Amino acid sequence: MRATQPQWLKLLALPLTQGAGGPNAAPPPFLLHALKGSLASATSQSGQPTHRRLLNKSIDKAADLWAGLGKAKEGSMKVKIYNFGERMMDRIEYEEWALKAIDPALAPKLGGSRPQEGDAAVAKGKQPRETVELLYPPSLLQDKALLESLKSLLEHREPHHKSAMWKCLLVSPFTAPFALIPIIPNLPLFYVLWRAWSHFRAWKASQYLSSVIGSPSLKLIASPELDEIYHPSPPPPSSAPGQGPPLLLTADRVPELVKEFSLNEEEEKELIRAVGQSEQRAKQTRERDHHDEVAKGKAAQDPVVQAVRDQVDRKS
Repeated sequence: MRATQPQWLKLLALPLTQGAGGPNAAPPPFLLHALKGSLASATSQSGQPTHRRLLNKSIDKAADLWAGLGKAKEGSMKVKIYNFGERMMDRIEYEEWALKAIDPALAPKLGGSRPQEGDAAVAKGKQPRETVELLYPPSLLQDKALLESLKSLLEHREPHHKSAMWKCLLVSPFTAPFALIPIIPNLPLFYVLWRAWSHFRAWKASQYLSSVIGSPSLKLIASPELDEIYHPSPPPPSSAPGQGPPLLLTADRVPELVKEFSLNEEEEKELIRAVGQSEQRAKQTRERDHHDEVAKGKAAQDPVVQAVRDQVDRKS
């Protein structure tokens, strides 16, 4: 019988912003990116059932049709719909984009499939048939803290995407009246159903990754290539008011990641989206910290608050 090649999936843990300092501090927020090349390899090796191949062809066809809208004549209705849709998609959290990019049907199966004849190395237990590699920059992330952070992320994401999926499906019937509008397609229905599918993919990916944690097939690999891309890292976050966490993954580092790991155009777009969202979140953190500092300053100048503090000081 013909030997079966091992299946594998390669993930990148890409720190986005600097975490808080201190020995017990949580690791910096990171983007979990699945290399499309590894999923494509798994697809070609394992083979897919007919319904899965048809589904993938349908998804690819829909993606091509959507991309075609953006290539229409400038100023046309198609281009306006495309630009509006792209803005809506950019508002979707990068965590969801990262998770739904992992299709458990294409990823390595961790159920422990029986080795076939000819797989001598696998049969002897020298190497697992299914491998999930998680690469990370050791100067910014530690393996144990990385696993704990990933586990916490998945515990939040799994119920979130399941709930959001059902909400989208429940809302979808209420978009039916838009079909009565002539000429214009029922875009609200298409969008709601697409969001339901997106949440479904992210939910299933969360379940899959949760099963990977603690599995012998998971290999954490310290990557000197990622360390080189992130060097030099920014200084530790300042404690001064209004100073949010500095960015680690910046736009000028994205081309280096693309070159090092042979990322395609879609993957590059996902990284740029994550960079933009992390910048926005850092800005919101700075504004929130500044607001808190201003509120504390006003409270300290309030004569009523000062009188209460004086009474407390006298009693103590």
